[in-house]
Amino acid sequence: MESKGKKILIFTQFSDADEAYSLNRVVQDQIQMFVTNGYKVVVTVAEGFVPTGWYAHKDVELRGMITVTCHNEVKKDPTFEADVDALTEDIKSIMTDIDFVISHDLIYQPSALKHNVACRRVAKDNPKLKWAHWIHSATSPYTLGRLRGIFTDDYVKIISEPFPNSYYVFFNHYSIPRVAENFKVPQDVVKIVHHPSDVYKLLRIKDPLVIRLAEKKKLLDAEAVAIYPIRLDRGKQVQYVIKTMACMKEMGFNVRVVVVDFHSTAGDKVTYRDELKSLAVDWGLNAQELTFTSEFDPEWNYQVKHESVAELFALSNVFIQPSVSESYSLTTQEFIIISRGVLVLNQDFPPFRDIFGPEAIFRKYSSNIDVMSGLDGNTNTEYGPNNISKEERVSYEKAYHRETAGLIANQLKHNQGYSRWIKIKRERNLQYIFERELLPLIFY
Repeated sequence: MESKGKKILIFTQFSDADEAYSLNRVVQDQIQMFVTNGYKVVVTVAEGFVPTGWYAHKDVELRGMITVTCHNEVKKDPTFEADVDALTEDIKSIMTDIDFVISHDLIYQPSALKHNVACRRVAKDNPKLKWAHWIHSATSPYTLGRLRGIFTDDYVKIISEPFPNSYYVFFNHYSIPRVAENFKVPQDVVKIVHHPSDVYKLLRIKDPLVIRLAEKKKLLDAEAVAIYPIRLDRGKQVQYVIKTMACMKEMGFNVRVVVVDFHSTAGDKVTYRDELKSLAVDWGLNAQELTFTSEFDPEWNYQVKHESVAELFALSNVFIQPSVSESYSLTTQEFIIISRGVLVLNQDFPPFRDIFGPEAIFRKYSSNIDVMSGLDGNTNTEYGPNNISKEERVSYEKAYHRETAGLIANQLKHNQGYSRWIKIKRERNLQYIFERELLPLIFY
């Protein structure tokens, strides 16, 4: 954080990086947010801590604290005063170059009582040092009644007063009055920072290229993400995916289309791709909203690994399959299994209903099967009545794709599984929380 004029310390008492301990996961998420955004961070740990995971990153500095005896209940042991004095000096030396401290349950847990008192002393003597205290329990802290009779009035006074130069951080707005009352602080010093989740890790996404594409194109921010893995043959009819998603954008949706165009480096496939890019502009999609993987990175110029396609599917929630001819369409099946999102299939291609069942949005896109006889032939769908002008035909077609977009939108908005996924993916990912909730707390 030095590059922005502040140096951040995350205050823990961890003796090890226990993956089963939720607090450890929260701290590692915070470290990851800072480090992946180009900052360095300091973390306090107990002496003997062995760094693993994000603790071992080159931009993370661990500063060990002296070890003192701690208890899980409010208790004054024989070494309490000496331990607090020693911790005060140790913490003071650790924080000489620190501007902002993020603590975790420091002001809540009885096991942190000695560190709590020592840190309050350090904070009182250094008013320029700012603190934010994460409170990881919804219940009230240890009460003054439990402290009185055990500690002298001096210690009770230290604990009972608001922590100097501090915000109190909780995780939902509803609880602000309760937290303020429990800690005897004004409500305006209680700040909300929701717990983020590493979406890529939870979705088992490992390919750095997939993550880079998702970050650059902001797939996590999008409400509707359509992935279409195809060779750029004209029979795949990519234009209908583009047109439908453009109509969703017109309806106010934040959309992304990623065409995984493998084996498409020459001839008419290149011409078709150029036509599709021009079409996208005409219909209102920009370069951020439409991506051809062959143009995103040289490694994907010719093909994309199957595992990477699966990872892209995991980030998507819309699949539009308008192809005029398929023997089966494994990509459709894999989307259904991986994403469980909204599925649009070609009504003019009857095998899709047989293969994948009737539980999809079926729309007419023409096909190379005569739907009346079931034999080879053609089913040609024209949007609008016969004998109309080209301009009128375009208008009818646009209305048709708007209708398709509306059917997709209805499911994304009103199906609880879809709508919750969109909200949490967008508003609880690491970058969203870092930019909108964590950084403002520190810098403003």
